[in-house]
Amino acid sequence: MAELACRYPGVHGLRIDWPEYPPYDLRSALFDFSLHGQQALRQQGVEPLAYGRLVMAQWTAWRTAAQAAAPQGASAVRASLREAGWDAFFGAHGDGQPLWASKRASVAALLRAYRAALDTVPGPRRSLQPQVFPGPWSQWSGFAWDALADTADAVGLKLYTMHWPMMARYWARDLVGPAPGPALDAVTAAMADFLGCCDTAAVDGARQHYPTPDQPHPVGAQAQRNKLQQAQALAGSVPVITYAHSYGPLADVQARFALAVQASQQPGASARVWINRYGYLSDAKLAALGAVVQAARQ
Repeated sequence: MAELACRYPGVHGLRIDWPEYPPYDLRSALFDFSLHGQQALRQQGVEPLAYGRLVMAQWTAWRTAAQAAAPQGASAVRASLREAGWDAFFGAHGDGQPLWASKRASVAALLRAYRAALDTVPGPRRSLQPQVFPGPWSQWSGFAWDALADTADAVGLKLYTMHWPMMARYWARDLVGPAPGPALDAVTAAMADFLGCCDTAAVDGARQHYPTPDQPHPVGAQAQRNKLQQAQALAGSVPVITYAHSYGPLADVQARFALAVQASQQPGASARVWINRYGYLSDAKLAALGAVVQAARQ
């Protein structure tokens, strides 16, 4: 990073993608037991092998519970998982905390190393802007919100909403297997509810998948606002920049962008929105997004 900043002195700063453990599916949320992961767990006062057995036992119990309840629908799956210790494990004081803490410590060290490297470069301060998953995923990805104030000038929150239903389905797949059908849809709906993807608990699990380019993203508007508000609360004085995505039909892209712009103008917010994937834009989309910006400036 220091070399990049030296070679390109006109660059204001760097955006860092994924300074965390991407939790696209349940199994990846339950990482990391590699050698460096074991060392990080030991620093939390946890014996890695014993803790790994605990996590595997939980995963086995959750799979049994989800598979048994799936024929009764999403609400039955949520209730059965809760009884099997799911909510407790992922809660603020549950057995998952040593794992999340070990990840946060590793990520905090990474962010501080980035900051220290950039600070060795002569000239003005280079901006460091990590970009991360929204909550609740960032709780389990290990993103170190408490390290932002000392390291980052802003943080990007990825509202890549086409990923949310896909991730709900991936988490469900780790519980009941990949075979399509009502069982997978029921568990997917339960995961979408647990992950806060939608504005209602009555989620249609069959619609929770990666949308095609002409399908609106099956996520809730209030769910997006909630995740942005939560991120700014966690970031404190560090501004949160929304990363909206241009994938999807025009009206849906415009609505999601308008929501991001509105959120960016709230007290303490960044007043900035990035748009990801220029290649998915079109003249019509650019005109629609421009209209949103003009309206916000009035």
